[in-house]
Amino acid sequence: MMRTRSDTLWKFFSPLLTFSLLILSSATTSFAAKPPFTVQTVLYQASAYGVYGTLGGTVLVGPTASAALQQPCGTNQDNLLVTGTAAGVNLLPLVQGGATNTTAASSLNMSQATSDVVSINLLAGLITAQEIKSVSTTTLDTNGFHLSAAGSSFTNLLVLGVPINGLPAPNTQVAIPGIGYVVLNEQITFQNNSEAQLTVNMLHLVVNTANVLGIPVGTELIASSAQSGIVRAFAPAVITGLSYGTQVSLAGILDSSPTAPVNLPCYGTANQVITNSVTGLNLAGVLTSGTVTDTGRSTLTNPLSTGEMTSQLENLNLLNGLVTANLIYGRVDATISGSHGVFESAVGSFGSISVAGHPEINDSVPYNTSVDIAGLGTLYLKHIIRNYPNPNSIEMRMVELVVNQTNVFGLPIGADIIVTDPQITIVPASEP
Repeated sequence: MMRTRSDTLWKFFSPLLTFSLLILSSATTSFAAKPPFTVQTVLYQASAYGVYGTLGGTVLVGPTASAALQQPCGTNQDNLLVTGTAAGVNLLPLVQGGATNTTAASSLNMSQATSDVVSINLLAGLITAQEIKSVSTTTLDTNGFHLSAAGSSFTNLLVLGVPINGLPAPNTQVAIPGIGYVVLNEQITFQNNSEAQLTVNMLHLVVNTANVLGIPVGTELIASSAQSGIVRAFAPAVITGLSYGTQVSLAGILDSSPTAPVNLPCYGTANQVITNSVTGLNLAGVLTSGTVTDTGRSTLTNPLSTGEMTSQLENLNLLNGLVTANLIYGRVDATISGSHGVFESAVGSFGSISVAGHPEINDSVPYNTSVDIAGLGTLYLKHIIRNYPNPNSIEMRMVELVVNQTNVFGLPIGADIIVTDPQITIVPASEP
């Protein structure tokens, strides 16, 4: 059974006039216009966690007590506070203890994050501390950005039994013979004319030597991490975006990360196109494809901020011929003017699409079509998602299969397969 609904209304609003126009090939949204003003968009970033351990791309522990403001580029709202708390962890001999409280906060022209970790023990006692506190603060004034780690501290820190008094200089490295090294008061900065960030990792352990503790080479552990930042654009909005070719989530059994992903930088691309491409995919038992290409571009200027994300995939074969297509293409666009007139659109097209058992599906399939696949689940085509997870956002999932039945393919209930997904979000300036 095929279900469709019209999802193609364009709206433009102003204080004095409202009108709408139906467009058959795309779906758009917009909202109220406001009087012109000198435009500056300031976004606040802040995040923190207690303990985070990895081995290659595998997470071993944490991140614990995570707290964060809106991601990825931040929020335009000040006077926000997000907190986190967590008990200690027990992953011997790597780490033990480390109960944590975290904060992520914004105030006028300032973002700040803190992480307070107590009673932590690393490497079976080779590194211990009564308390570790990281503080990262970013401020903005007429002279530009300012980054500070003031307030960061160690209490009763011992490394190889040797007391570390006071706060070591940023990025102090101490060798741990037979294991690797630890960086104390690690500070990572990023700054340009449009954005500034400071990450403070009070302890960063790196295992690079085979050791008697049996901790694998390549293991890394960070304790007490705080990151703050501010994005500033002399434009009516910052436009963020993401596009990728495929993503497979098999209810925790197998996850395929987004292929050929493109992320828009928070400070824009000056209308230059950034591209990521792979020549082909073979996700065993799930799908194969030819070339996948994703692009993104944005311009943040006064009086216009604009952005575009695209995703294209060739020669799809999903679940051994259940869905095939020679070409799949999706695009989302966003524009906001200095008077706060907003335009968002999503368009998509198929080349020679076919769905087994559903001859009614062709290249002209309407937006937001859903198809019941017997003994498997629901197939969505040209699926447009608005205002989620952030307001003023739009996403186009050209093909999405959600598994809700026991099936011959062995896919678990809850599996979600997405093919060709561009998405874009407008974060406008707050009130002047």
